[in-house]
Amino acid sequence: MSQTSEVQLMAEVAAEHYLQGRSKVEIASERGISRFQVARLLDRARSEGIVQIRVVNPLDAGEDHAALAGRLGISSATVVTPRTGETPRSALARQAAQLLQRRLHDGARLGVAWSRTLMHLPEHLSSLPRVDIVQLVGPLSAPGTSAAASTGLIHALGSLARGQIWPLPTPLIVDNDDVAASLRAMDEVRAALEAADDLDFAVVSVGGWGEGASTLRARFSPQELQAAAEAGVVAECSGILVTAGGQVARSGMENRVIGVKPEQLRNARVIALAPAQEHPEAVIAAARAGFIDDLVLSAELALRVSAALD
Repeated sequence: MSQTSEVQLMAEVAAEHYLQGRSKVEIASERGISRFQVARLLDRARSEGIVQIRVVNPLDAGEDHAALAGRLGISSATVVTPRTGETPRSALARQAAQLLQRRLHDGARLGVAWSRTLMHLPEHLSSLPRVDIVQLVGPLSAPGTSAAASTGLIHALGSLARGQIWPLPTPLIVDNDDVAASLRAMDEVRAALEAADDLDFAVVSVGGWGEGASTLRARFSPQELQAAAEAGVVAECSGILVTAGGQVARSGMENRVIGVKPEQLRNARVIALAPAQEHPEAVIAAARAGFIDDLVLSAELALRVSAALD
């Protein structure tokens, strides 16, 4: 049998088995060959790429909640279902990765915040359009935490995007205003902060506030905590405090934070991940503040946000 004839036979047998649902015994009987020969043809068809099996889980694309998006006044809301063995944070990052691949275009500028959820982004990306990457904030400065982790995220995304990178090699918050001012004066830090003026897209996390809800809260002085409480803070996004009504609140800690400014976020199309399932008020506040265009959240949190809006 010639090579062309053999390839044709593999394709025909594969079509009969996989597309028409015919058994190996039926195919063998009709063609006058053994079922073992049919099995070998099918194996070869798969190994040589004649048969390409693609499994599509409709839940992987997320569930569009247009009604919820409309009530929040944002562009889209997508509910994510974790795969078996997948953490909720990784599931949120997976959906954000899909949105980035759909939204981004060559020549765009993408801002990326740091969070435990966003650290999963590179796991779910094999490529990106040719875009520039700007780091919006660093990690919290705490024992065992290094700015290198967030810089690693930016460089991982930058290697996929193949554009210019503006890393921000500083923690999110430092001990005093003088230290923050000194860090902002560094050329690399100043360049990253200025690069955020021209963002096309941004990806951030939205966190709750209150006792046990925010790791940033632990870095506040008693006076700053009191000021935040009096201002009515219910959410935190990239070091920005937000009230229930969507106003940016001041607590006295702003000069110690190094990162993106509210107006810079509002000028970008923002993909916001909401990992804090018990804090629907944080999602609503961030949406009202103009920090969300595309929301990614769990089914449980979607229900809680809807109930809170009623």
